[in-house]
Amino acid sequence: MYQALKYIFVRIGISLFLLFTFGFSALYFIHEVALPIATFDDFFIQWALLVICLFIGIFAYGLVGEQKFYNSLHKLMNFPSAVKSEEVVDGFQLVLDFTYTSYFYPSKGKRLRDDVILKFANYLLFTGRNDNRAQKIYLKAFLLRPEDSSYRTPLLSVFKEDDNLTKEEVDLLLVILKAGDYSDDVIVNNLASLFLKQRLFLNKSEPIFLAALKNKSEHLKEIVALVLPQLLRANRLDSFAVKFYLEVPRSDISEGSQCFEMIARAYCEKTWKDVDNTLHQRCEEVFQSLDYKFRSDMLRKVAESNLSSKIHQLKLLNASDLRLLKKLKIQMGLSMSFFELFGRTYKKLLSFFRILASKFLMIRTWFFVLVIISITSLIYREWQTQQSVFVGEKGQAVDTNNKRPNAFKKGGIHTLQVAAFTSSRQASDLIDSLKQKGVRDVYQVTTKRKSGETWYKIRVGRFDSKEKAQMFAGQLFEQKTIKNYFVISLPIN
Repeated sequence: MYQALKYIFVRIGISLFLLFTFGFSALYFIHEVALPIATFDDFFIQWALLVICLFIGIFAYGLVGEQKFYNSLHKLMNFPSAVKSEEVVDGFQLVLDFTYTSYFYPSKGKRLRDDVILKFANYLLFTGRNDNRAQKIYLKAFLLRPEDSSYRTPLLSVFKEDDNLTKEEVDLLLVILKAGDYSDDVIVNNLASLFLKQRLFLNKSEPIFLAALKNKSEHLKEIVALVLPQLLRANRLDSFAVKFYLEVPRSDISEGSQCFEMIARAYCEKTWKDVDNTLHQRCEEVFQSLDYKFRSDMLRKVAESNLSSKIHQLKLLNASDLRLLKKLKIQMGLSMSFFELFGRTYKKLLSFFRILASKFLMIRTWFFVLVIISITSLIYREWQTQQSVFVGEKGQAVDTNNKRPNAFKKGGIHTLQVAAFTSSRQASDLIDSLKQKGVRDVYQVTTKRKSGETWYKIRVGRFDSKEKAQMFAGQLFEQKTIKNYFVISLPIN
């Protein structure tokens, strides 16, 4: 849970940091540096910057983490032989710790961590390490791959002579032994001895006692004395009990005669014929070796028992039992529940998205290119529009060729003077610059100075009120088209 929260908040934090730094810087550059005079709606640009920041903060950040992980792992797997093993072990530990960082979602971090653990364990086996640090890695690797015997051997060596085991260590040994089909006689004998001392006969101790009996353990008589009376008292014919009955006569123990009747019953009732045919055949071998009279009596007793059960047969399944049967069918996989159907559909969808994710690098690259092209085309289109259309919608200059002179009679004509030069070339350059920026109705007025020089005055527009002239001048000033201006009122001739 902690790693999931860390994964989410760190990526959101990086995305917000990029949005408030790179995003606002990009908007400032576009409006103030690249296109200072253009007026356009930057809605799409803002969304594009948001998508870019989220892409970098969420996806690119994860890609950087994955690349770091694989680079480190590749370096560890290709260390030269001259490098000390302690340095390699420390490197593996650092990579393991790296999988807990915010670069990875918990499930992905676990997959990567499991891969590192197996490689780490293989390296420790190669170098022959068997210290406490190595034992922890062997244990993790065994829990991931219990069928691999190479990880069981170094773990079992720790418990060879240790009788003072905790409950957790006993459970671990039981798992290890089961994975190895109880083939380690020393550990089996040690656990059998421990269970005998505790007089412990439970489900988890049954396979240990049976394995010790098969291996003719030194504790053979104590095991039979503890287990057999309890089996006979309970009249058990389950798999463990029948296998135990079969092993007792082979162990040359006097109690073996008490097991023959139970073995014969299991054979005659055909308890294991369809479930475990091998076990049924073993019972048959013992049964055929028995006395003829004993066999006849046993067959008669079983036949009478079956007839009695048929006569007194009752209806087995009521409504409650049918409900339990339905649940059991679901548990055994004979039918499918709603949640299993939903889970199967979810897994199919997940596999589809994983396939899509494998192609995601190519998809997101093309998506990023399309976003950049779209942004560029929008900016260029707006800029072209501003070049062909007058910049301001309000305070638009009045074209005297299209307006009747009567429109100016009431208040006169008002115009803007934006500059005055003594050089005609400077005046012409400013006029050309203003026209290129989309300003219309730019004209030049020349007057004589007292000194005899000529003033070249640059004026813009003709307005029927002073307020409209000032409004238009304010727009030009905000767009940094002009630096200074004043309004001139002209009489109407």
